[in-house]
Amino acid sequence: MGGAAFRTIGDTLLSKGLLTAEQIAIVAKFQEHSQKLFGQAAVSLGFLEEDSLLRALSETYAIETVALEFLYIDANTLASLGYDASSAYLAIPFFLNDEVVKVAISDPGDLRAIDAIRTFFKDLEVEFYIAKESEILHFLEIMKCSADSITTDPLLLLNKVIFDAVEAKASDIHFEPLENLVRTRLRIDGLLHVLRTLDPESWARIKSKLKLMANLNITENRRPQSGHTRIYLAGKTVDLRISTHPGIFGENFVVRIFDLSDGVASLSQLGFSTEDFLWLKRAISFPSGIFLIVGPTGSGKTTTLYSLLKEINSFSVNIMTLEDPVEYQIEGVKQLDLREEGILSFSDGVRSILRQDPDVMLIGEIRDEATAASAVRASLTGRLVMATLHASTPVEGLRRLLDLELKLSDFVPSMIGIFSQRLARHLENGEYRHRFPLTEYLYFSEELKDNLLEHEDISVCKADKTFRTSAEEAVARNLTNWAEIKRIFGDGDI
Repeated sequence: MGGAAFRTIGDTLLSKGLLTAEQIAIVAKFQEHSQKLFGQAAVSLGFLEEDSLLRALSETYAIETVALEFLYIDANTLASLGYDASSAYLAIPFFLNDEVVKVAISDPGDLRAIDAIRTFFKDLEVEFYIAKESEILHFLEIMKCSADSITTDPLLLLNKVIFDAVEAKASDIHFEPLENLVRTRLRIDGLLHVLRTLDPESWARIKSKLKLMANLNITENRRPQSGHTRIYLAGKTVDLRISTHPGIFGENFVVRIFDLSDGVASLSQLGFSTEDFLWLKRAISFPSGIFLIVGPTGSGKTTTLYSLLKEINSFSVNIMTLEDPVEYQIEGVKQLDLREEGILSFSDGVRSILRQDPDVMLIGEIRDEATAASAVRASLTGRLVMATLHASTPVEGLRRLLDLELKLSDFVPSMIGIFSQRLARHLENGEYRHRFPLTEYLYFSEELKDNLLEHEDISVCKADKTFRTSAEEAVARNLTNWAEIKRIFGDGDI
């Protein structure tokens, strides 16, 4: 890269307030005695963060960035340019097929390197991306050590596990320390499958990396911790929820995966029957009241809730959400993350967003008495409130609200309905494939509300549709079988 390019990057950094004129002069002087590029020299001197440099380079040269830190690169792709050329050009191929090769470079202004790489891959389309020099150097070190390092480096193993999990559409990754090894399992369509085992030495580095990613305390291993991070993996945006829990052989880790690349599915894409679909559409047609979706972890509650938000989202409606954390971003919806906003609790957040004149409020989860009471109060002030609650059925959802010290007279007047779901595996040609919902739900008619308030007994509630009916319909339509129903609900009567 020539001096003009240096000045272009310097001007960009100056205009953004990332460097001062005095610092630019110091960097230029430092370059006279080093082999570093202008940006990397600024990073070395401590004037600039590498992330800030990457964004500036991306803007200057109009080239996308890539985070090699979270990529799994197979051995053939990594070695396709050769170590000498990769080292000379600070370039790493990270994707390769019969038509295109994607190459990460640290200096997008090095036209000599770019031309040489294009010539080397002359039969392929070459796409260039900007990556941190530190990440490129890490891969070069792996290549330099040995070919075996490509598949045995602990951090690359972590990338491979995450990559495999996303490709398999797994909902969770389990890292489980046993006596002499660490077992890795993926939850796919509700069932756990062993992926690989890790040796204790590799696991020590991997778990430290996981904690760093989620901003957890690396030195704490005797108490549970939880956090989350967002990564960009092979063109996909992926949220990872990382939780730890102590065990007799060390900390157990569970990584919950949210693939955000496809966005929020429409309600019609979730596999509901026509009856279920119309019931849900009716529930969200009310201008005010409270609507709950209940079910255990992994039953698809949040996915359904987001799809319902998407159905009612419009320019004429002010929709606000309160989540911990935000799982999917919806254009036009004001979404608040409890941790990022510094809000102490859901109940505090509800009070805060009520001042913003919302028409519709989504509360990620009702966890305690204060949140339940706040949600009910909001629904009584002319807002449509939607929330999730951990309960097995609609009637159990009512019991859960009572356990949270609410009275029937507190919430029944504003209750619209309670919807519960489970995810069953679809049986196709003798094999289980994608999942679809089984449902049970309860609509609060004026007659039901009167009965509840008069008798103060939730046993008067009879579901509009039960899990039993939903299961029978699914089996009759050959969507699944009774073995799958038994796996979901157990041996008891549903």
